[in-house]
Amino acid sequence: MHSKVQLFLVFLLLLLVGCNSESSSSSPEAIENVETKLYTDVTGREVEIPVEPTKVVTTQFLDALLALDITPIGAPSHVLDNEYLGDLQEGVADLGHPYSIEKIIELKPDLIITSDPDEVEQLMKIAPTVVVPWMYGDVFAQFKEIASILGKEQQAEQWIASLDNLAANVQEDVATKISEDETVSIFMTFGKDVLRIYGGRNIGHIIYRSLDLTPPTYIKDRLEQDPTFEEFVFDQISMEMLPEYAGDHIIMLVYDQEARDEGGMFHQVEESTLWQNLEAVQNEQVYYIDPDPWFSYSPIAIEKSLEKASKLFSN
Repeated sequence: MHSKVQLFLVFLLLLLVGCNSESSSSSPEAIENVETKLYTDVTGREVEIPVEPTKVVTTQFLDALLALDITPIGAPSHVLDNEYLGDLQEGVADLGHPYSIEKIIELKPDLIITSDPDEVEQLMKIAPTVVVPWMYGDVFAQFKEIASILGKEQQAEQWIASLDNLAANVQEDVATKISEDETVSIFMTFGKDVLRIYGGRNIGHIIYRSLDLTPPTYIKDRLEQDPTFEEFVFDQISMEMLPEYAGDHIIMLVYDQEARDEGGMFHQVEESTLWQNLEAVQNEQVYYIDPDPWFSYSPIAIEKSLEKASKLFSN
């Protein structure tokens, strides 16, 4: 009788161990105690998210996460397609462009941060998803919101303060090259027929806000009507408007090779008498830039652009 009881107890123990082993191997998340919080994002959605997420996927805000010392596990190709982040983005899985839902599922994120409210319904099926719309506020409003999601508010404030100090130092240097009463215009040419003038986002943030350089009257008036920098990003203009919008100094981005080729937009501009007769052109006060990092509207891109600004105007 005693041996039968012993055999029964051994059998029972093996059964319990087997059950525990099966449950832990099939769904480790089920037995993890993850601390969560209710978060109301800027679109008004209330989402339960991890207090300290460890596997974050973002569809847009890679740069901001890296500035907060968080390396996401995945981001789309168009976000990873840059040079200025260098080794900082090492280890971030490429989700493709458009991003692959299957790849996100494979990564098993515990938090997703997207910039598109239309993506939420699908992404929420994978992991808790928070929205920070791409046109929500300016780059720092977005940065602070992402920091709030992740509980990194103080780190974001310190990062912005450090960037302000850098901007102040660069501003002093640039002021020796461009006086307060001189104006600066920012143009972009793309393909065969796109000519734009920029306002207070992207490179405009660096030129008109960080460095406090003076925009031409048209841009100044537009910026005064858009104090949160959410409406006026750029205007597409005709080549005939160049004399009206050109400043004493011109920053020109030639976005692609097609724009440089014969018949391309920049080629048309450069060959025109309108361009050749501009004072900035005649005074050799035109500065040519690449998209990277100047047109990546994000914290580290602004930092890298400021580091380039002194040299840009020296040339």
